[in-house]
Amino acid sequence: MSVELSTAASSAPTVRTVRSQQAQSATVDAADPIITTHRVTYSDRLKLFIGAGETIDNFLRPLRRLDGHHRYSVQLTCLPAPMRSADISPAVSSAPGQNYLRCTGSADALFIELRTVVDGIAHLSTVGRTVDHDGEPGISVPVPESMPAPWIYPDEVFTAEDAAEVFAGYFHTGTVPPGLALRETV
Repeated sequence: MSVELSTAASSAPTVRTVRSQQAQSATVDAADPIITTHRVTYSDRLKLFIGAGETIDNFLRPLRRLDGHHRYSVQLTCLPAPMRSADISPAVSSAPGQNYLRCTGSADALFIELRTVVDGIAHLSTVGRTVDHDGEPGISVPVPESMPAPWIYPDEVFTAEDAAEVFAGYFHTGTVPPGLALRETV
């Protein structure tokens, strides 16, 4: 074990071990702030801030709990810039966000929307599996009575398991995974 000799201005020399310093250093490193990159909003109420290390299971659990009435949506919003948890102000917490992925419905039937802002213009698209559609959308997913029922095509209906993969892909890349189609709605 290595030993250091330290002298305080008004005291006798003291002995500290290097291991003790390493333990203190490790404690400081463990106290480093968490950097958040996204806000997750559940059914327009509960907000949670997340950062690196999120896995598909972190998205799947809340999506499986959606019932279409009391628990009806999950929205993943990109923060304007990565920030320490301590720096999240009420303004950042309540801001609607420019770019997000949101699903609405129940665990067995939900639809996914992607909102992006490009050159100051907002684009809202419904996520699906194909771009080929005949006629008008004819499927509605369960939502609270206070919300207008969305009309979508059959290929735009997702289960919680399918949606979790889309959320994980969006979290890591900022867009939906390859192979999915976007139908602009606004």
